[in-house]
Amino acid sequence: MTDTSKPAAGYPPPETTSSHHPPEGYPPPGPHSYAAPPPPQSNCYYQNNQPNPYYYNGAYATASPSFFGRFLTALFVVLVTFCMISLIMWLIFRPDLPHFQVDSLIVSQLNFSSSPFSVISANWDVRVTVFNANTEMHAYYDGIEATLYYKSYFLARNQLPPFDQGTKSSTTLTTQLVAMSANVDRLVVSGISSDRESGTVNFNANFLAVVRFKAGFWSSWKERWRLLRVYCANLPVGISSNGSNGTMNGGPRKCAVGL
Repeated sequence: MTDTSKPAAGYPPPETTSSHHPPEGYPPPGPHSYAAPPPPQSNCYYQNNQPNPYYYNGAYATASPSFFGRFLTALFVVLVTFCMISLIMWLIFRPDLPHFQVDSLIVSQLNFSSSPFSVISANWDVRVTVFNANTEMHAYYDGIEATLYYKSYFLARNQLPPFDQGTKSSTTLTTQLVAMSANVDRLVVSGISSDRESGTVNFNANFLAVVRFKAGFWSSWKERWRLLRVYCANLPVGISSNGSNGTMNGGPRKCAVGL
């Protein structure tokens, strides 16, 4: 009978399970020790066919801004800067409107008639003071037109010569407005006649001025003409019931000024 405990000829002897010792320097395996799992198998096909997250594909790169885009950006910055500078200059050199006041109004040779037509004749001598309240800007007047009204009815007109004013300065102007047998509405004759009976006739003086303001080096953007409208309403002139002369009562009267 053949002995199975001996290895067959040509084969190595079988390993025994009772005499396995760990290498020197390592502890012996415990009762609950397990063999290390085999290393994971790598899928070479999958790894070689995945896109590299750090790979830069130039085809998808964003193109740099064009020359036209850069030009528009620069133009926008220039416009914003110019607007900001203009706003600052406007706030610094913003002009204050001049002040007007009527110092005196003298009426002489007042005559009127309602037959056969309503006519009026008179002289009105007006003295007005103009004050430039600006501390940085000079005022230049290219002439002033003065007009006189009774209520809303036109009576006379005259033109004043050009002049200029420095900062914080006053200018006194005088003008005479004349009506020589001027045709007027019948309500003018009846109204002045009635007011004269009460001792006071109210007139309105208006001024229309073309003015510009300048402030040294920065005047180029401020140097534009403005139309100034001045309204001096209800100027009371004392006239006797049968008189033809009179003067303004109550001292100087301030006027409303607007553009």
